[in-house]
Amino acid sequence: MTACGDDGGAEGGADEVGDSSGGIETGTTEDSESSSSDSTTAEESTGDLESGCEMTCGDDCCAADEVCNEQTLECVLDCGEQSGALIEPCGDDEPVCCGDGEICYVGMCITPGNACEDLACATETDSDCPAGEVCDPDLGQCVPDLADESCIYTPEAGVFEPVPRWSWGERQVRSCTTEADCQVEEICDMGTCAVTWPHFQPVEYPEYVQVMASPMVADLDGDCIPEVVFNSFSPAEWAADGVLRVLRGDTGEPVWTYGDAANRFDGTAIPAIGDLDYDGDLEIVNVGNDNRLRMLDHAGALVWTSDAITGNQVSGAPAIANFDIQGDAEIAYGRAVFDSAGSLLWEGAGGIGTNNAYATLSCVADLDGDLRPELIGGGTAYTFGGTVGVDFAGSVLWQSGGDGYCGVADFDLDGAPEVVVVRGGSIDVLDGLTGALLAGFPIPGGGMGGPPNIADFDGDGLPDIGLAGGANYVVVSFDGVDSLDTLVKLWDAETKDVSSNRTGSSVFDFDGDGRSEVVYGDEWYLRIYPGVEPDCQTMPPGPGCDQDMTDDEILFIDITSSGTRVEYPVIADVDGDFKAEIVVSTNNMFDQGNIGDAGVELFEDRLDNWVGTLPIWNQHSFHVTNVDAKGGIPVVEPSNWVTPMENPENSYRRNSQGGVENCAPDLVPQDLTTVGVCGADVTFEARVCNQGCLGVGPGVEVSFTEAEAGLLGTVQTDTAIPAGGCVKVELTIPAPGPGPYLVTVSVDDDGMGQGALNECIEDNNSEGPVELCPNIG
Repeated sequence: MTACGDDGGAEGGADEVGDSSGGIETGTTEDSESSSSDSTTAEESTGDLESGCEMTCGDDCCAADEVCNEQTLECVLDCGEQSGALIEPCGDDEPVCCGDGEICYVGMCITPGNACEDLACATETDSDCPAGEVCDPDLGQCVPDLADESCIYTPEAGVFEPVPRWSWGERQVRSCTTEADCQVEEICDMGTCAVTWPHFQPVEYPEYVQVMASPMVADLDGDCIPEVVFNSFSPAEWAADGVLRVLRGDTGEPVWTYGDAANRFDGTAIPAIGDLDYDGDLEIVNVGNDNRLRMLDHAGALVWTSDAITGNQVSGAPAIANFDIQGDAEIAYGRAVFDSAGSLLWEGAGGIGTNNAYATLSCVADLDGDLRPELIGGGTAYTFGGTVGVDFAGSVLWQSGGDGYCGVADFDLDGAPEVVVVRGGSIDVLDGLTGALLAGFPIPGGGMGGPPNIADFDGDGLPDIGLAGGANYVVVSFDGVDSLDTLVKLWDAETKDVSSNRTGSSVFDFDGDGRSEVVYGDEWYLRIYPGVEPDCQTMPPGPGCDQDMTDDEILFIDITSSGTRVEYPVIADVDGDFKAEIVVSTNNMFDQGNIGDAGVELFEDRLDNWVGTLPIWNQHSFHVTNVDAKGGIPVVEPSNWVTPMENPENSYRRNSQGGVENCAPDLVPQDLTTVGVCGADVTFEARVCNQGCLGVGPGVEVSFTEAEAGLLGTVQTDTAIPAGGCVKVELTIPAPGPGPYLVTVSVDDDGMGQGALNECIEDNNSEGPVELCPNIG
């Protein structure tokens, strides 16, 4: 029989043999044949004949299957020896001896599986381990998956405390007398508002700090931390002199900047990101300042400039999809389709997805159920046949009214999609297959109307539509599953966007209560609206349930400003911690919107109440199934109104919450031990395991304490811990006096007993005290 406790034998670390902690080793058959009497003293072997005890150990009498540990004077299960040291049993409650080929891993005997590379992270979800196993990065082998899909944490609905995590750009100088005059989390310092978070002023192209386009989010370099990708411009030439920038999502630090004067971009365009050629590396498709697209690789090198685009299509956004469902992916822009090398494949003659010739925002979806995507340019849908490079061609599937901004969902839950087109101040719903007009609604307060968001705002299981006009944000719903002839206003809110009256917005169910919140930035403010008015969430409804959402009813408001085009805030796991954040673009060069900063800001929830989401938002027409977490483009895109089958996304410009609603982590420490010989310095080691169903990012604080010495120190995990996985942490310090030490390890503990993460179980974060470094002889 063999046993282990710190898997040192499995790792093959020769320096772990003879560990003064007692050596939790993997034995061999030869070691296991050592008799228990070989490890006892003559006095212990003799026993206490008068009492009938065959083996005494201190004041205890050992059972027949036990042996005396001379270092601790405790009876322990006899698992044999290895290298002259007792092999410790595995497990705390009911210790056992592990068999040949087994190791003791997080308190249980396991046989490690196949060799594997790395533990998964937020952006790398693929595993080279079979189902039911995860990769242990220290062992380099597959081990049992510890995830519990029933692990959930339900935050209090509507409790929001967004705070900036970082910002980039140029801060607006604002005078103040109190903090109330400043932005959220700013302080009033000597009469001027000052940041309390990391802020980065650009060094390259320092005058290019204005941002009036949605930042996109993707892990460009594959390091498990997403990047934020956006166009910036100087005040002089906002539409023709754009510089593309990339920032780290976790810190806001610049990664690279592309500013070649011969290849500038439309400063108000929104890039699209994806793996066009399926080689594992991401590409960025951006809109040039010369009616051409440009593609850059993930490191910022220009790869190609496309054929020319017909007409002036400023402030637009490409979309990436595989139109012939084979080979490389293609790029849609307006009514045109380009191949992965930038060659124009086909261009239609109808709508291009604009609202009064203002920004090109077409959509891609399989409208007719043939698995091949259609291209939706406002009131015109194009369908395609043939193979790229051979006979690829398109034709009009239907034409229904004027151009506009689109979204796609299944509103009557019959499995077939409808198309929303916002055009000329109206919200129109069209049959996805025929283009027939099914319902319409005038935008309150006027304005042309921005790109629609589709999500369940009121928690009734049916998708609703939200969008911004010139003076109001409005949310409308169908009046029933069986009737699509009427749109009903759920609520509207007074806003300020007279400049473009076409601004975008985004939605997300931050607190997991089934109702999606709205994130919208107008010319002066960033607001988070609840999906329905608070008084409409009670039975019976209160007096405030009047379809008029006021600032007194909203969840959050902060100063931001914009001249506004079609940009919107983006919700994604921007820093690789598996939780949602909001990334916002700001500018202050226009008279209509000049009270805020210029640049990009990232907001997170101070209370860790925001639920999990994907680490990507890759294009303006994002709808979850168009891209995977790594930026991979599906060859055949699943229709999001039927995917996943058990709970379809059925949304547009809304990120996913994943498979389990309110999924949460559950962090526990395991395998607390020492590494090497306890001497002048001592190294304590433990595994941090995530038994929940949501991962955590790097930086989890782990504290070690000793019964007499108190806090020994606090360390942080340096990698993500996905659901079901474990990572090791070590603390090396000068020996806190002579051993033995009674050590406790606590995870998600800053050393003062405070944690940062919401877990499904909060009272299992400690292990110990465990006696380590016992006296010898």
